[in-house]
Amino acid sequence: IISNLQNKIMKYCKSCIMPNTKPGVNFDKDGNCNACRNMKIKEKINWSDREKQLRNLILEIKKNKKNKDDYDCLVPISNGGKDSWFQAYTLSKKFNCKVLCVNLSAHLPTKEGISNINHMIEDLNIDVIKITVKPSVHAKLRLKAFKKLGEPNWTEHCLVFAGVFNIAKLYNVPLVVWGEDVSFEIGGSSTEQRSDATNLLGDNDLIKGKKILEMKGRDVSRKYLFLYEFPKTDELIRNNTRSIYLSYFVNWDGESNFKFVKKRGFTPLEKPRKGHLVTYDNIDEKLCEINGWFKYLKFGFWFPTDEICNEIWNKRLSRKDGINYLKKLNDDFPIDHFQDFLNFHKINEEEFFKIAYKFINKKIFIKHNNFYKLRDYFK
Repeated sequence: IISNLQNKIMKYCKSCIMPNTKPGVNFDKDGNCNACRNMKIKEKINWSDREKQLRNLILEIKKNKKNKDDYDCLVPISNGGKDSWFQAYTLSKKFNCKVLCVNLSAHLPTKEGISNINHMIEDLNIDVIKITVKPSVHAKLRLKAFKKLGEPNWTEHCLVFAGVFNIAKLYNVPLVVWGEDVSFEIGGSSTEQRSDATNLLGDNDLIKGKKILEMKGRDVSRKYLFLYEFPKTDELIRNNTRSIYLSYFVNWDGESNFKFVKKRGFTPLEKPRKGHLVTYDNIDEKLCEINGWFKYLKFGFWFPTDEICNEIWNKRLSRKDGINYLKKLNDDFPIDHFQDFLNFHKINEEEFFKIAYKFINKKIFIKHNNFYKLRDYFK
């Protein structure tokens, strides 16, 4: 599982707390990870010039539309996330685009998610297409991805990326605007910042080159998989559909996005959930927590590392304090929506942990009581 691991020792970035076990992360000779190096790149960017580039791109899109009544751009939105709200605001209000938001809806939304997406629509007064796929099919596909990959949300990633491109094709939308380039912003396979998001057509860090048909099985008919299957690249070329990352054009920071939309009506949790430092990330649906925890079993990091690193990168937290927070949060179990996860996938707790045991990385975990515990590499 761990290509970067040597001598069974996890190593952490000298500037943040990103481990060498994260796929795509690499350290330089000084022990700094590529995410930290990318933050240095961002500090030197002239963001006013980048904004002008986006404005010129939008003017070009509007000028070249075959039908002037068509949408200018499509913005994928979650079921009430802070970043989705910020993206939709930026394109509809700041750049005066005719925006179509597409929400491939969470099957188990939280009350906060429902409230926030409703407030977003009321705040921005924009068109939203909300799509709910067949629940029985989605549950079967998620369960297969859970058993095969230890990653149930792989199905969501496939649905969101493929579904958005399919909707863009159906509605002749010339531009799809995604949020951050995760591979660049938080350390992945990307070696440079890019505006073009064509890689989301299947060849990216989340889809990993796999196809939904690999998860189909005999109990799921292909006729239900339209929104999960990626359109061919040449179809989008014929349709003149472009795809970009907003994070190339604006200085992306999750907490800044949160503070911005909070003033417009976004409501965070009252307190952080198990395994979280902040109250505003991934709060719109109930099925993503276990997916995050399985990263911990495989690679020794999950939500706490991501959130703490973001605070360190943006100079709101010292590395020393970050390590202390990580030691408190890393061994948490995401109990908050655990029963919802079991019920949705129609499995019991015993079946769940039988699957979990298959994905525990024995190189970095040791037996502890009735389960496993990550070795303390900060000693």
